[in-house]
Amino acid sequence: MYDSYTMSVPVTTRLDQSTVEAVDRAVASGCAATRGALVSKAVRTWLADHSEEAILASYRQRYSNPETEHDALIADLAAFSAGACLPDQT
Repeated sequence: MYDSYTMSVPVTTRLDQSTVEAVDRAVASGCAATRGALVSKAVRTWLADHSEEAILASYRQRYSNPETEHDALIADLAAFSAGACLPDQT
């Protein structure tokens, strides 16, 4: 969890008008206390989702469950012989 007592560093960014309006609506509706709080939360969420651990976990989740269609396709390809396409040489 984010420690609100941690020293923060100001970061300047440019956002298009529609993004600023959406941020302002979120603040007005009470979803965030300030623009800065919303942007800070968005950055922390993005970093968590794109950390090395998150990427590895995503790959593990994706490839840990076998896909029957994929496995069947690989089996069919493995059973196929290029030699079957060649004219009979006997």
